[in-house]
Order: sequence, then structure tokens, then C-alpha cells
Amino acid sequence: MKPSVNSVQITHAETSKTLLKRLLAIGLMYGSQGIPAGLAFNAFATILRHSGTPLKDIGLTGLVFLPWALKCFWSGIADNAGKRVGYGHLALRTHILAVVLCLLLGAISPAQHFLMALSGVLLLNTVFATQDILTNACAVSPMKGHNAGLANALQVVTFLLGMVIGGAGSLIIYERYGWRGAMWGMACELFVLWLALLPLRACIEPANIFQKPSRLMDLFRQPGFRWAFLLALIFKFASSALAILLQPWLMDQAFSLDFSGMLQMSNIICAALGDAILGFPAVRSFGSQRAVGLFVWPATLLLGTLLLLTITGRATQPLLYITLGLENFIDGGFYVSVWSVLMNWSSEERPGTDYSFLQCGESLANVLSSISILPLAAVIGYRNTSLITAIFGAFMLIFVLLATRNISEPGNIWHFHRKVSKD
Repeated sequence: MKPSVNSVQITHAETSKTLLKRLLAIGLMYGSQGIPAGLAFNAFATILRHSGTPLKDIGLTGLVFLPWALKCFWSGIADNAGKRVGYGHLALRTHILAVVLCLLLGAISPAQHFLMALSGVLLLNTVFATQDILTNACAVSPMKGHNAGLANALQVVTFLLGMVIGGAGSLIIYERYGWRGAMWGMACELFVLWLALLPLRACIEPANIFQKPSRLMDLFRQPGFRWAFLLALIFKFASSALAILLQPWLMDQAFSLDFSGMLQMSNIICAALGDAILGFPAVRSFGSQRAVGLFVWPATLLLGTLLLLTITGRATQPLLYITLGLENFIDGGFYVSVWSVLMNWSSEERPGTDYSFLQCGESLANVLSSISILPLAAVIGYRNTSLITAIFGAFMLIFVLLATRNISEPGNIWHFHRKVSKD
């Protein structure tokens, strides 16, 4: 007996409602994680440079990315704990712990207690790196294939918006109310997001929960693992290095903290628009692998933007907004396409482990670029450092294309669904 039209419509409506709630929960969690990442990546070095900290010491701020690079070592533990007691339950507990940490960090001035503040920011990012494992489990399981582009666009857009709040927003608050105001403001932001997540905690659970324990050895044996990890490791290295270099460069070029914060905000918003306007439609129309090939060329070419502005002496505020905005817009589409490839490759049996391990590759690249780029600039100058980084990014283009072509996705699921619906 075939189901009635009304029952099919009701089932479809319930499915759509569940999907929307899950997307909202995923967006709120990734947005929360972007706030401390924005502080670490887009604000902390600027605040330290503004207070007179030497470049070689600011290089230590690269350590705050370590939790995002090393979370693979406890991703299996977090994944298995989520299977036992609930991913949503654990995610909300880590979230409220982060609120408490922000309140405590407000009492530790980085200008007077650099190492203590650095350790606190490191711990804050560790908490959210752990929550990220749980969020990945929620995203990977139901969003592969047809919804991979949507899930990754949502992930990146909300994470970047969180970075706007934690990065540019923190700089603006710091300029007016100091370090304490910035950290206590962050605590309030995170608490509001925690309240919004409370009624959605059931939506954080993966669609399918496999009771088999998640093990890294099973990930390593999955076909295409080496190519997938290589892609995650190299595709963002050069652009991350240049983003880190930009922060002290703006201070040494006598730009104001307000402009630095607004430029960071503009760059992040342009990247988020690129995710939604370029990345998501390209993945749905051409597939994730073809989308990578489409965006990697202009994204690599635009790595020379800061170098060109420095050489020509045209680094005015309007040109910085326009050129760096374009670079981040294209890079946003490239970012979504790469992570759609990696999401489709990840296994549903280990929803929080595979994708988190691959994210560690990108984070490890961020750590390496952060701790090397500023000491290098202190020795050979900003211009030569920008040149070397752009050349390195062009060289990595070859390996990005090779890795993408050698990753076997489990079928082009979206095109399969489209064909079935037409039939």
C-alpha cells in the first residue's frame, strides 16, 4: 500500500523542520567556536604589538592554535564519550566551561602577565577544539553528499562570523575598555549562545550512531587517507601565513587599531560571502572536486596581493579594503569546496574522528605558519617574507590538484539523488 500524498507531505515537512533545527544548532556551535579562534588568530597578536611586545615574542601566539592542530589525539575519546552519554550533553558542558574561563581571563592583563594570558587563551581554544569534535559528529553524519556544500558553507560562514566577534569585535572593545572589557564581553556573548543552544541540544546528536568504538587506526586504513590529510595540511598554509603577517604589518605602517579591526572584519565578511555566494553553489552545480579545480587558480594568484601593495606603495585604506576583500572572497569559495571534498570522504562510523583529524591538518599548518612567519619577517622584512610565502603557495597548487584528484569520494551522491528524483 502506497503512502498517501498528505502523509508524504507531513513526513517531508517534519524532515525539513528537523533539518532546519539541526542546521541552526550546527551554526550556533560553529559560531561559538569561531569567537575564541578570532581572538587567537585576528586580535591577540595585534593587541600584543600595540602594547609594544617584540615580534619574536608575538610568534609564541602561534601556540594557541595547537589545540586545533592536536585535537586528533583526543578526538576518538570525545567521539566515544559522545556515543555513550550524548554529544549535545557534552557540547553544552564544554561551552559553559568556556564562559567561566573568559571571566577569569579578564583579570589577567597580557601586557603584564604575557605567559599567563597566553596559557589562558590556549586553554580556551582547547575547550572549543574539544567541542568542535562533537559538532563535527553532528555535521558529518546527516550532511554528507547532497548537503555537503550547504553544511560546509554554514560551518565556514558561522565560524567566520564568530571570528568577526572574537577578532575585530575584541579589538574594538579593547580600544575602548581594555583587555578586561574584551574578555568579559566575550563571556557574555558565549553565554547568550549557550542559552540559545539549550532547547536544541537534542539536534546535536548525529543522525546515525554506530556503537563500534571510533579508532584512529581505522581512519589510517581508509583508502585515500594520505591524500586527504595532505590536502587538509597544505591548502591553507600560505594564506594563513599572510593573514598572520598582516596584523603587525598594519601596526608598523602606522594604521590605527580601529582600522585594523575594521579591515579584519571586512576580510572575514568577504570570506563568508565567498563561502555562500561562490562555494556552496559551485559544489552543488559541479561537485566538490571540480569546484576545487575552479577556485584554486584565482585563490593562488591573489596570494600576491599584499606584496603588490607593498612594492607599489599603494597600501591605502580603500585599496586594502578592496584588494584584500577580493582575495578573501575567492578564498572563501575555495575553502568550502575543499572541505566538501573532505567531508564526503569522511566515514559515518567515526563522525567526530575523521573530519576532526583532517581539520587538525589545517590547524597544524596554521601553527607552523604562525610561529615561523613573524620571526622570518623580523629577519628579512615584510616584503621578502610576502614574496617567499606567495611563491610557496604557488608551488603547493600542484599538490592541491593532485590530492583532490586522488581522493575517492563515496560516489557523487548529490548527482545520484538528482537523477533519482528526475526518474
